Amino acid sequence: MFLAGRSDELARLAAAGRRSARGEGRVVTVSGPVATGKTALLHAFGDHVADESDAALLRATCSPAEQEIPFGVARQLLHTAPLTGEDADAVARLLEDGAYAAAFASGGASGGHLVRTVQDLCDIIARLAARRPLVVSVDDIQHGDPPSLDLLVHLIRRTRRAPVLVVLAEREHGVCGAQSYPAFAAELDREPLHERIRLGLLPRPAVSVLLAERLGAGTAARLAADAHAISGGNPLLVNALLEDLGMTREDRFRRTIRVSAGDAYGRALVGCLYRLNPVALHVAQGLAVLGESGTTANLAELLGLEPATATTAAQALHNAGLVDYGRFNDPRARGAVLDTMTRAEREAAHAKAATLLHIDGEPDTLVARHLAAAGEFPAPWAVRTLRVAAEAAVREGVPRLAVDYLKLAERIAPDECERVSVKALLVGLEWLANPAAAARHMPWLSKAVREGRLSGRDALACVRYLAWYGRPDEAKAALEAGSRPCAEGSGEDWPAEARAAHTWLRSWYPDVVPGPMHNRTVAALPATLSRIEGVDLLTAVLGGRVDGDEAESRADRILRRATLDDTTTESITSALTALVYAERTTEARDWCASLLDQAAGRHSPIAHARLAAVLAEVSMRHGDLRAAEEYGRTALTRIQPDGWGVAVGLPLAARISSAVARGDCDAAARHLELPSPGAMFRSLAGLHYLQACGRYNMATGRFDAALHDFTTCGRLMAEWGTDLPGILPWRVEAARAHHALGDEPAARALLQEQLAVLPQGPSRTRGMALATQAETLDLRRRPPLLWQAVNELQATGDRLELSRAYAALGLAYRDLGEFGRARRAADRAAHLAEVCQAPPSPALLLPDRLAAVPDRAPASETASTAGAAAEDVASTVAAALGNTSESTIPYTPPVQVPRPRGDDAAAEPGVHGDDAAGAELSSAERRVAALAAKGYTNREISRRLFITVSTVEQHLTRVYRKLGVARRLDLPPWLEAYIAG
Repeated sequence: MFLAGRSDELARLAAAGRRSARGEGRVVTVSGPVATGKTALLHAFGDHVADESDAALLRATCSPAEQEIPFGVARQLLHTAPLTGEDADAVARLLEDGAYAAAFASGGASGGHLVRTVQDLCDIIARLAARRPLVVSVDDIQHGDPPSLDLLVHLIRRTRRAPVLVVLAEREHGVCGAQSYPAFAAELDREPLHERIRLGLLPRPAVSVLLAERLGAGTAARLAADAHAISGGNPLLVNALLEDLGMTREDRFRRTIRVSAGDAYGRALVGCLYRLNPVALHVAQGLAVLGESGTTANLAELLGLEPATATTAAQALHNAGLVDYGRFNDPRARGAVLDTMTRAEREAAHAKAATLLHIDGEPDTLVARHLAAAGEFPAPWAVRTLRVAAEAAVREGVPRLAVDYLKLAERIAPDECERVSVKALLVGLEWLANPAAAARHMPWLSKAVREGRLSGRDALACVRYLAWYGRPDEAKAALEAGSRPCAEGSGEDWPAEARAAHTWLRSWYPDVVPGPMHNRTVAALPATLSRIEGVDLLTAVLGGRVDGDEAESRADRILRRATLDDTTTESITSALTALVYAERTTEARDWCASLLDQAAGRHSPIAHARLAAVLAEVSMRHGDLRAAEEYGRTALTRIQPDGWGVAVGLPLAARISSAVARGDCDAAARHLELPSPGAMFRSLAGLHYLQACGRYNMATGRFDAALHDFTTCGRLMAEWGTDLPGILPWRVEAARAHHALGDEPAARALLQEQLAVLPQGPSRTRGMALATQAETLDLRRRPPLLWQAVNELQATGDRLELSRAYAALGLAYRDLGEFGRARRAADRAAHLAEVCQAPPSPALLLPDRLAAVPDRAPASETASTAGAAAEDVASTVAAALGNTSESTIPYTPPVQVPRPRGDDAAAEPGVHGDDAAGAELSSAERRVAALAAKGYTNREISRRLFITVSTVEQHLTRVYRKLGVARRLDLPPWLEAYIAG
């Protein structure tokens, strides 16, 4: 029984019973919404009467099915009454005669006979009350038959001073009762000794008490809030939730238990609806159909009801806790109500709802939900509505819903032209959801473009799909078809869309749309602009029309405004690629990581995979080989290789280059065996793939093949007008191949050509070029150039190339006999190689005897070697860079520190005076110096210690001065001990 929270009401009934037993006739009406515990309260009070008093209890329950049976309720009341034999016989006769009279009553004699029957029955009940107190309990009184209601009215009047308590349970609001009940209720309200007890919904504490009976107090307290929200405080629904839990008291300590609506909840809710009147059930069905659009006006119009009638029924549902101001408390409730309708009824209701909402100007996304549930409803406006809703679903990251809308639109399209247009959109959505599967539609798409069945925006949308799958010429045809204005299918933003498609195709296939990279300024709506501004930036970078700073600034603005969805993925990945090509890889990495977190929560393999591909390239340029492999693998997992089209070259290139750099040529060979479209080599993705092939050929000793790969990249880039080192430093790669083949003049010519065209500012390409150029010079001229390379590579964050530069520096110092410096450079190179997870460079295989060599070579040898090198290389550096800009860092020989002797030896750092030297440094300086000695770049140190790069530089300047060294290579190894502190 649902008596939680009903103790006060039970006490009031008991008090009324005590007063009536003293000869004060009482009438109590217990009212409340459906399933709020009225019946349970009457039964509990009846049990109390039976246990605590000698009163006679007469019970009856009314029902709609029996309200047309005359004296049906009276028969129930008197059936078990403790009557004398004479009175029992009289009651049987009176009920039979009364029923017969009521059946033919139309006034006159029959009417008079009914009145006498009621009076005679009252006399018998009064005689019973004279012998012992009497409690008359009638449940669902609103369904009582008219003669029985008359009997109760007469009885109440006759027993005002008799020990008779009449308890009635009445369901309020929206109830379809007997026609005579309103008059009966009015008579009750006139009685001076009549009182009402209203049962409302249970508050949250009462729900907790109800749960505690089954689950224990602790679990009940944890689940009470959810149970109250889902049940609305309706006791029957709370009990149904308990049934759905299916828990025993032994389960109550399981912390994973959660309240959820199940089958029992659905059955209980539907049962409540059927106990209300048909209008209430109809209104509940209307609310279930309308969902969030279920306003009173919409509801009344959908159901064909007067607004007041719909409002009254909706209020009854709310008062019973079945809905919360027109919204079901749980999706399972809405589903259970919809299941009370046949499929035909549901579809008809949704079709009518869609029409009403469309006429009212409600959003297309809302109308489309009803169209999708209405089956094939061919309204003239339905296809357009479904297309708009599909576009919105794509923006919200729900491509599957968009596919459902467009499939329905294709089925109900009024003509072939509309069907072709919708199918083209479907191809695009399948490309977003499953690129590998969408490839099968390309022949049909190409044919539709050739036959002129696609135009305007539909044709422009096909440009991307055809180009993606290696059909650049068909993509060009689609671009031409879409660039011709037409009466339908273009849209108000057609010029911007056409320009965007042209720009995008040019950036992917420079030879398909010949001519220089350029932007034609065309006004665009904000929604269109968000899809194209990243592509504009990329083409500006490819055309060499913006420098790195401007590219970074524009990309930052684009990415800060952008929201990742399937419509903006192209713009976002283009802006990120522009950052990479502008050699702003750190910024690209940070943005990629943030956006990849967003993509992880979306059902969009395209967005996730393309971001992972960009991150793989960025990781490779930072020397993070493991990350490059992992992101490349992620990209090829989220989209299978056959779904990547020509873009497969991007993640494959990263995985091949990473494997080669890790010394795993077998893995690289396996990646090279994967098939790739021939058209890939007409795209920018093909350049990256060719570069990776060249690196593989270099690693396996096929230097001629590698040189061909790199020079092919250069030739294509020159033909396409995209010969920029940030895209691919092909000259440096080709110079390394020439060097491996022994053609030093050719290598130097390419490197000088590369250095001459580089812009000012830190450049990864410059660092690579300087390090490679040093390999082609005389031994004494190498260290200064390698130092230049180290500084450039430290500033740009490529730890792999930095490791190689340090390794070359160590080898040069070894061959020059500067063994202390050689060992330190080799240590730095080894540490960086370990961080990159790359094998040690051959240059690191220095003789074991270097481990025993002092940190500093003799002063005279060091000074003469370094000084000569500095004089000889000055002109070489200036000529290589073409100027003496700030990026040119002159070679500075180390400060000579006389070797200590005798007792002074304890003061030498690294001998016996490490602690003393370290004490001269502040704790902040020690932390910075320790990381610098370990080989970390200034940027890495700043991130590790959460300080700015400028602060790192200031600390290092003071460290150099205090320790008497000129550069980080001279920092003593004992500083590394401070890393742990």
